[in-house]
Amino acid sequence: MSVVLGLDIGTTTITALAFDANSRQTITCHSIANKTQMIKPATDSHGRSEWDAPLILQCAANCLRHVAEELGTRVSDIAGLGITGQQHGVVLVDQNLQCVTPYINWQDRRGELLVNGVNGNDEAFIDFANRLIGTNTQQRHGCTLSTGYMGCTLAWLNHYKHLPNGELTAAFIMDYVAATFAASKIVSSPSSAASSGIFDIHQQAWNLNAINALGLSSDIFPAIGNATEVLGSLCEEWAMALHLPADIPIFVASGDNQASFVGTVTDPKTQLLINVGTGGQVAMFSESAATHPDLEVRPFPLGGYLLVNAGLCGGRSFAELERFFATTLCDFTGITPSDDLFNQMCELASEVPAGCDGLRCSPLFTGTRSRPELRASWEHIGLDNFTAGHLVRALLEGMAQVFGEGYAIMKEVTGCEMTHIVCAGNGLRENALLRECVELELQLPLHVVAAREEASIGAAMIAMAGLGI
Repeated sequence: MSVVLGLDIGTTTITALAFDANSRQTITCHSIANKTQMIKPATDSHGRSEWDAPLILQCAANCLRHVAEELGTRVSDIAGLGITGQQHGVVLVDQNLQCVTPYINWQDRRGELLVNGVNGNDEAFIDFANRLIGTNTQQRHGCTLSTGYMGCTLAWLNHYKHLPNGELTAAFIMDYVAATFAASKIVSSPSSAASSGIFDIHQQAWNLNAINALGLSSDIFPAIGNATEVLGSLCEEWAMALHLPADIPIFVASGDNQASFVGTVTDPKTQLLINVGTGGQVAMFSESAATHPDLEVRPFPLGGYLLVNAGLCGGRSFAELERFFATTLCDFTGITPSDDLFNQMCELASEVPAGCDGLRCSPLFTGTRSRPELRASWEHIGLDNFTAGHLVRALLEGMAQVFGEGYAIMKEVTGCEMTHIVCAGNGLRENALLRECVELELQLPLHVVAAREEASIGAAMIAMAGLGI
């Protein structure tokens, strides 16, 4: 048996594929847009981001069924199923794996709402929560508890008495999907659990002190298992629905950032991963857990850690500038552009020399995780650089500079230098000028990954490691 399935539960798309373990090639792949969001932060007074978890499950099932049909007779060669997904967020399920809350994902902003704080003064709930668990927990947890993380969301629900009653388990979305297919209890891998903001990455266990400080019960948190361990076998009910053989081993799900790294990086000792989608991430493998305020340290499914400079500028920053141009055009002419302005913006920027004639941009429209108050800016505007092309190129160079600063921190804490950049995500793949800016800024050659399903491939490869392939 040489076929392994990979499934990625993403915020934008849900993707399933069949991966040939011998040739290391994708046999067939199917993706669908994730249109399961019920409440959007931008339109909700509480900033809620709520999604239909059972519908996400059905979308994942549809993707797997399509892959099974495309495989034809090769379904009998399937050796296992690896699953990954968006690692920030939470859905509460009962003992029968029935959802009792929507899936509240990483975009949820309830943690930014004001609450009467520890000292009697109003403060953001996330600041209140961090005061409760202590301000020196980043080294232990690998990250700072932030808005949209499982720990913050559960604490907010508990504080306002919105946690449902009963024997419930808090699940990451991919853990819910994996457990449902296997008819198993919820089990989370350290690569996912560490994104909660209350998981001890050194002990590979939930931090009970932090959980108690937030007023939560430890009983609500899932069991921990390695991503290379079998969660259970595909149950008969789902085997029939998916057109797959029963008893296929299903592995404990992993975080999508780590899965993407596995699916793209061939030599973790020499290659730096830069992933640009809506946001941006710089990731570097490390044998040990280094510490820096601007880095998250995430357990790696195959041992060691990923050092991640996360929550950076990405496609969203470019989209904001594009929106500004489109709105301005409409304001002056009354004409709304029929197509997006992406290609025109890139063409104008390509005519501008490197350095943008002195124009500089900080592209942090929404700040960073360590400094959320930061905002975007353009500086040193003069008579020779105040053009649309200069604004665009300066934005791209600013993005590259942010990635370079992340890499510089990683070099500082590890003492290691990389020899190549591997890029993933459409934000880099579709923007040749941004790739050029990144190469110039980091002074490293950049390689574009051919496959677009990095996380799904990584999930399949982690399953392969569990199978001993």
